[in-house]
Amino acid sequence: MGNVGFCRNVGIYFETEVKRDLFNRLADRLTPDGYLIVGSSECLANVDPRFVAQHHCRSVFYQPNKQAAAYVV
Repeated sequence: MGNVGFCRNVGIYFETEVKRDLFNRLADRLTPDGYLIVGSSECLANVDPRFVAQHHCRSVFYQPNKQAAAYVV
């Protein structure tokens, strides 16, 4: 099993560019099979294309999309 990162209700306090930098750094540190847990009001779809939403029951968590990493500048 990969590593797990919890960053619940942190990104909601930052501007888009700061959030992008934060989640980009977290993506760099997660293993390919790692997980990032964010708050229920947070969505990474518009912040960093490196994360892919995964759904389980009524929860959403994110895994790094390593294929998209090649497109991040």
